[in-house]
Amino acid sequence: MGIRKLYKHVRTVVLIKSDDLLEAAVFEFETIIYREENYWWQWNERNNLEGFNKESNEHIFTWQPHGSQFTIIEDVPEDRLAIRIKQPPIIDRKDILKAIKFDESWVEIIK
Repeated sequence: MGIRKLYKHVRTVVLIKSDDLLEAAVFEFETIIYREENYWWQWNERNNLEGFNKESNEHIFTWQPHGSQFTIIEDVPEDRLAIRIKQPPIIDRKDILKAIKFDESWVEIIK
């Protein structure tokens, strides 16, 4: 792989976010070189292409051509960094505009 000629260490960073964005986890690992000859492929019932490790039959990849998404399946390690953000209170729009001394002349409507 060409990148390995330039850099001794190549890392992959994974960020996982909850739907409400109030929880997140992050972890990293040494980037893996996936050799094509180590995997077999099949289409699933949702018309996604799935890749499996030939030795273990473990599901490793999913390609969703209709969503242009390619996923590499990873186990999330126990020692990942995980955070939860307390839901901040909703601030009234009028209070914010008053606090910044908003003036309507700041905005010009272009037709």
